[in-house]
Amino acid sequence: MAVRLITAGACDLTTEYLKLHNVDRVPFYVSFDGENYLKEVEELDVRDFYQQMIDHKDVFPRTSLPSMNDYIDMITPMIEAGDDVVVLCFTSCLSGAYNATLNVHMMLEEDYPDLKVYMVDTLCATVSQASIVGEAIRMRDAGMSAKEIVDKLEAMKEACKIFFTVGNLDYLIHGGRIGKMAGRVSNTLNLKPMIVLVNGECTTGGVVRSRKKSMKKAIDLMKDHINKNNLNVDDFVLNVGYGYDVAEGQKFADMVKKEAQALGYTGDVPTIQIGATIAVHTGPEALGIGFVPKYETI
Repeated sequence: MAVRLITAGACDLTTEYLKLHNVDRVPFYVSFDGENYLKEVEELDVRDFYQQMIDHKDVFPRTSLPSMNDYIDMITPMIEAGDDVVVLCFTSCLSGAYNATLNVHMMLEEDYPDLKVYMVDTLCATVSQASIVGEAIRMRDAGMSAKEIVDKLEAMKEACKIFFTVGNLDYLIHGGRIGKMAGRVSNTLNLKPMIVLVNGECTTGGVVRSRKKSMKKAIDLMKDHINKNNLNVDDFVLNVGYGYDVAEGQKFADMVKKEAQALGYTGDVPTIQIGATIAVHTGPEALGIGFVPKYETI
């Protein structure tokens, strides 16, 4: 009997990383025409996705949930092998995927009444979900049971944050995440919104007036959170998410690492390219800092 980990594709971890650590992925679907949907990563590479956004700025892509059969087809062989399963779901505040997995659980329970399949609403997305997956891997590899892993994740998730910014508000306006009038005024004034993902929901972190200032402000939001709550930054895993521009993502990660080290951080700050599930709302110029507690500290 083994503990199997399944993650939503919105964690934005590479296929190579997931295979190396024996984690299965259930992808979301992406469409540029509202009719033809492709599985993110598996059928539509993230670089190709961003290139289409850049080349066709008047077209707004959309995503669709994985089907119930996508989950059932993946989980059923694991159950039949006698394994326990932990499914790490994209935040329920931004998607219906978690509720869909609860229906999957009920359907599977009819045929497998003794199954041990745990659906976890991580309250996370992209870079924070990536770190949640990483912590689940570490717990599994340390020999913890599925139930122990789930209990830890439930205790950890409310401390997870993303401090991020976007290039403009066009995609948030189109997705209904911000009012059209306020968004257009902000775009006209070239304001860069600062956003914090906390408890699975997007909250405002203020505005600044340039890309350079927005990068600094995201770091300041992280530092303020650490200082106001008297946190030990080394109790957390940090990473950086970026959109289309790889070089800018690395530059931002270097900035984050330097400031975090000044606060006592001894870890690395890896970069993760933000995938389609989030990018359809944030656009190709999102930058963010994932901030997730290490499981041993909870």
